[in-house]
Amino acid sequence: MSGRTRKVESQLKEIVGEEVGALSDPRIQGLVTVTGVRVSPDLAHATVFYSVLSGEDLEGAREGLQSAAGRIQAAVGAQTRLKRTPRLHFEPDPVVENVGKIEAALRDIRETGDDAHESEK
Repeated sequence: MSGRTRKVESQLKEIVGEEVGALSDPRIQGLVTVTGVRVSPDLAHATVFYSVLSGEDLEGAREGLQSAAGRIQAAVGAQTRLKRTPRLHFEPDPVVENVGKIEAALRDIRETGDDAHESEK
């Protein structure tokens, strides 16, 4: 990945994060955080990874973000010096999802271990 691509990803993450915070779409409830951006080598497409506060509607947030993509893309175009503004696609951050699964598994192991330990007494 080139230095230019990294710089564009960093700029997009900052701008998109600010714009997402200003959205008032009812489908985007609670705290939505932009966790990362990946730009295609030709800078034509950008995948924006996001997370929501646990217990919030992940798919609703995705729909709300995708419907606001044009407005967010316009803000990106106004705040960057790119010839063409990348088309934005929103995806839940798989790392955050995996962390939740790992925490749940550890919690289950801890509870199972406590139950087994108590039955030994």
